[in-house]
Parts: sequence; structure tokens; C-alpha cells
Amino acid sequence: MGLTKTYPDGTSPTVAVIGAGLSGLCAAIQLQRQLQLTTYTVYELEAEIGGTWYSNSYPGCQSDAPSHIYSYSFAPNYDFTKKFIKQSEMLAYLRSTAKTFNIYDKIRFKTRIVSMQWHETRRKWILHWAKDELGEEGQDEVDVVIHGAGVLRLPNIPKEYEAFEGEMWHSARWNHTVDISGKRVGVVGMSASGAQIIPAIADQVQSLEVYGRTPYYITPQRNRTYTRIWTLLFRYLPFFYAFYRAFTYYYVDSTFLLYNKLAWHSVFHRAVVYFVTWWHRFRHLPNDPRLRQQLTPQYEIASRRIILSDTFFPTFKKSNVRLHSEPIVSVEGKKIKTRDGVERELDVLVLATGFDWVSNFPPGYLTGRNGIDISTNWGESPTTYYGTTVPLAPNFFLIWGPNSGVAHHALTSMVELQVSYAIRAISYMMKNDLESMEIKQSAAEDFLKLLDRRIERTVFTTTVMPKFLNSMGQCRGFWFGSCTEFWLRTRDLPPELYDVVKREEGRKGQVAASGRMDKKAGDKHYEHLNGDSTVASDEEESVEA
Repeated sequence: MGLTKTYPDGTSPTVAVIGAGLSGLCAAIQLQRQLQLTTYTVYELEAEIGGTWYSNSYPGCQSDAPSHIYSYSFAPNYDFTKKFIKQSEMLAYLRSTAKTFNIYDKIRFKTRIVSMQWHETRRKWILHWAKDELGEEGQDEVDVVIHGAGVLRLPNIPKEYEAFEGEMWHSARWNHTVDISGKRVGVVGMSASGAQIIPAIADQVQSLEVYGRTPYYITPQRNRTYTRIWTLLFRYLPFFYAFYRAFTYYYVDSTFLLYNKLAWHSVFHRAVVYFVTWWHRFRHLPNDPRLRQQLTPQYEIASRRIILSDTFFPTFKKSNVRLHSEPIVSVEGKKIKTRDGVERELDVLVLATGFDWVSNFPPGYLTGRNGIDISTNWGESPTTYYGTTVPLAPNFFLIWGPNSGVAHHALTSMVELQVSYAIRAISYMMKNDLESMEIKQSAAEDFLKLLDRRIERTVFTTTVMPKFLNSMGQCRGFWFGSCTEFWLRTRDLPPELYDVVKREEGRKGQVAASGRMDKKAGDKHYEHLNGDSTVASDEEESVEA
């Protein structure tokens, strides 16, 4: 059955897409492709599209998933140069795709969403935005919000490093105006970003001090270069490309078995990866048992992200590279001291310390039905339905929201599945002439019970990942299975799980509300009704995003 593209009266809902990164672009393109909907606006904080791929431009930055499944399934790129592409090539792909689908004209750049409030009687979202550079701010009114701002956008900068008096920056905010050649550089962190930065800058600097208390499991990357023959086969033999992409997709998807605790169906997979990571480490560091021990993880495999790299281990054999496994105890001036008493003076300090996930939904940012602050209502346990819809937030869709995170696959795969769900929901609204639809609390709670039951079988509940565990020991954030299972569970939109309001009922509510409002001729500003919700005056024109 095809998708319904308009309401019965021929109109379309107004949609706000938050973010112009991988998720936001996918949502905008699919609104056009599948629904022929043009009444949408994309709000982007930065001056360009790309999201994470725009912000992260550090040396060595590249994809950690095969390029042909990191790209959109509906916008294949046959000309990727390597299996794992650099940041610049990924950003170029996103820009080219946005131009192909004419998305640029729908984006409002350098626009920060301050807050979003659901207006109960108007059945619409009131978006408060600001253009900080210009000192402008305002409000827009939309029917639907698709939140695709992502979680890898706010750098986590521990306060203890603020005392450093040399040049310092986070990996996601690389300062390209500073030349690090011949300087004494320190890198804090050896996770995904740090593992790419360290080999990339080792030959440029005078000395490189690596501060990493927890080593990671690392497997060979084997970054194949696609020759002219490969690109011709991809471009002119559709069956070949479809088979190659499908094979890559399901091969990568099978690695979710790594994240299951020892069980009959995952023992072999985990044993193979244990051996590969051991051999990869031993092969590069055969004559240095002390360094090899420092770089050997002491936790269960897959309890943290598994990193792909061919250059990480060889970097530590360079004479100007030193690894510090002891915790940092003080940062004074330009000096960093570790617990073993070693003190080093640095010119530049790079923080590869990850991202602040919690601050993506600060208090007051998202206010749902009945004036409920969603993040405050969540507390320690974000309540979502498959990380895509949220109780008390009608017409609101999350992309890569809490409880849908994947650690084993390309992010694009999950993004496309969630966008597809949102598209079907918007189509269902138009087909049934609905003004709003909201996932029931009971449906979300049933999903969380399933999540808790299934995620107990995974390594995500180990003490290695405490930041994802609440006080009751429940893990919130990750999806428990494969992307294929996520598709099977979300391919249908069950209408009985949603509370809905017909447009006619909504219009009656608006008429009743308007009789209680103080009217001021020519007033174009939103006012607060009863102190807890924001409404538009009768003369305010509806905003067509």
C-alpha cells in the first residue's frame, strides 16, 4: 500500500527537522522523496551541513564502518575511494547528496533551537530559536518535529583540564590555526577519536605523550582501496553493487553477537575476535611485553567499543611517543603529572574525551503535553518507544534517540529505519486526518520491559559501562539486537498503541480556547496562557515551515 501524501483537504503538515547532519538530511530527503512534502524547515546550528562530520575534522578522522553502508541506501556513491573513507570524503558526499535533492534551500543555518513546547489546545509545537551571531531570536509554530541533532555533538571537557595554560582543544573542535609541527603534544584518551589522532600526528610533533588508562580491543582495519575496476562494476552492474552492499550490511550486522554474553550462539564469534585482537597486538609488539601489557584490555571484549586500526600499535614503537597508563593527578601551568610521579611539560593538549550525551536534552529544552518537562520526567530512565517516539510528546520523532543506540553497525542503518518509521507515522496522520498522535505510556513501558529483559543478555550491563546504568542497574541508551531485528520490530506502525486526536476535534478545541483569550489587535507575539503554555493570538498567521 502506498503512502498518503496529503490530508483529505489537500494540505500538508508543517515539519521542523532539527539538525542537518546524517539524521536530519535523511529525514528531509525522505519527506520529499516519499511524501512529496515541501512544508518543512531544517534548523542547523552550524554554518554548513554535516553534523558530526562537519564538527570533527581532526587529523586521521575517518569512518569506522564500511563506506557503502555508511552512505544512504537511496543515494549510493559508486566512487568512494576506500572501504573506510576520510572525513573530507564523507562530508563531500553529504553535501553532494543535499544538493542533488535540493535540501540547501530548506535549511536555516546558524540557528540554535533554544526550546520546544507542545501547545495543548493548538496541537502544535512552538519552537524557540536564536541566531546568536546576529543577536536574533524568534518562535515558529509547526505540526511535527523530527529531532535529528544526534548525540555526538557536545564535547565532554573535564574541568580539571581547564587549568592547562598551553594550547588546548577537544578533538571535535580541532584548532587548525595552530601548527603542531615540532611541538610537545599530549593526547588524553585512546578511544575511537584518540586512536585515529595518535598515529596521524606522531610524525609531525617533537614528542607525543599519550594519556590512556584504559586500552581498547583493536582489530585490523585493512582499508582496501577501490580501483577503477571496482567503481565501474559498482556503477554499471546494479546487481553487483546491490549484492556487495547487502553482503557488507549483513556481515557487519552479524557482529552484534559480540555484545551477547557467553552463549551457544555467540561463543565462536567472540573467541575468533579475542584471538584476532591478541594476534594483532602481538604481531606489532612482539619484543616489548611491557608495552603490550599496557595495551592489553582487562575487561570483557565488546564491553567498550572495538576499534579498527592498522597504525595504532606501530605508533607506540616510535621513539617520540610515550604511553602513560597511570591516572593524571594534577594539571598545573603547562605541566601534567601522573600518579607514578612522571611529569611532562606540553605545548599543546588534545582532549579525546568523548561527548556529553546527557546535555542533549537539558531541563526546559523539550516540554511535552500538560507542560511536562520531558528530560526531568525521564529522570535516570529515558522512556521511549524504540528510541523513536516519546510519551507525552505528540507528533515528535527522535532519530537515534535513547534506547536505539548501536555499537556494531553503521549509524546510517539505524537512522534510515527510524526515519522510515516517522515517515509512515506522518502518512498515517494525513490518511486518517489526525491532528496529533502520541505513543501511549503503556506501550513505551512494555518496550522498556522487553529492553531490560533482552539487554541483560548483553555486555552493556557490565560495570565497565557505568554511565549507561541507572541506580537500579538498568541500562538505558543501547538497542539490544541487530539492525535487522530493529527493522522487523518497527516495520509496521501499530495504531492501537497511539492516542490520536482528529483534526476536527482539534479545531473545536482551538475555538473553545480562543474564547478565553485576551485579544489584542495586531499582536504578533506569543503569550503565556495560565503561566505554563505558549499560544498564538487569533491574528497570528500559522507558520508554514
